[in-house]
Amino acid sequence: MNFYNTFTVRLQIEQMLGLWDQAHDDWWQVKKRAPWGPICFQDPYRRGIFAKSPQVLREVIESVNREMRVGFDAATAFIFTFGMTEVFINKASGKIAAQKPLYRGGGGMQETTLHVSNFQENYANVMATVDMVRQNKPDAPIILTVSPVALARTFQDADVVTASTEGKSVLRAVLGQVCRERDNVHYLPSFEFVTHGGLARSYREDLRHVKISVVDEIVEQFFNAYFAPSP
Repeated sequence: MNFYNTFTVRLQIEQMLGLWDQAHDDWWQVKKRAPWGPICFQDPYRRGIFAKSPQVLREVIESVNREMRVGFDAATAFIFTFGMTEVFINKASGKIAAQKPLYRGGGGMQETTLHVSNFQENYANVMATVDMVRQNKPDAPIILTVSPVALARTFQDADVVTASTEGKSVLRAVLGQVCRERDNVHYLPSFEFVTHGGLARSYREDLRHVKISVVDEIVEQFFNAYFAPSP
C-alpha cells in the first residue's frame, strides 16, 4: 500500500506489530456510490478502504494487519520511500490520516486539519520506524529514499513548487541524519538521480512523474549496488 509521509508509515508499522490498536469507532461515514448503496464507512488511516458497515470495515482492517505481518515476517530487507511533509490530523484521534480530504470520494474535509510537519517530527517518525524494524529484524538492511515525484498541489498559502521543494528538502535532511545514526541503514539516491538528470531527461510531460526508462535505470543501479556479485 502507498503511504507518502513518515507519520502514516510509522502508524502502519505500529498497528501491524500490535503497538497501536485502532478504536472500533475510529472511522468516517461518507456519502459515496458503492455496490451496496450510497453510504460507506472509511478507514482514515489507509488509502481507499471503504466498507458497507463498521463491522465489515473492522474485518478488513484486521485482515490487512494480518497480511502485513505475514509480509513483514517473511521480509529480509526493507525499503521506505517518503514524499511529503504536508499532512492532515484526524481531529478525533490525533493521528495522521492517510490522504488529503475527499480523496477518491472519501471524507476528511470536516474531520481533519492541515499540519505542515517539521524536521524534528519527521526525524522522530523515521527513527521510530527504523527501530521497530530493527527490534524484530536485527540483521535486515533498511533502505531509505525520497520520492522524486513533486506535489501536484499544496494546501499551504504558498506556491506548489516552493512547498514541494521545502518538503523534499526536510525529508532528505532527515534521512541523511538517520543513516548517520543507525547501522545498516542506507540512503538510495533515487531523488538525486532524477532531479539532477534534468526535467527533460527524467520527467514525463506532466513534469511530476518519472519516465519509465529512468525508473528502470534506478532499479538497475540499485541491484548493481546491493546485489551484484563480488569480483
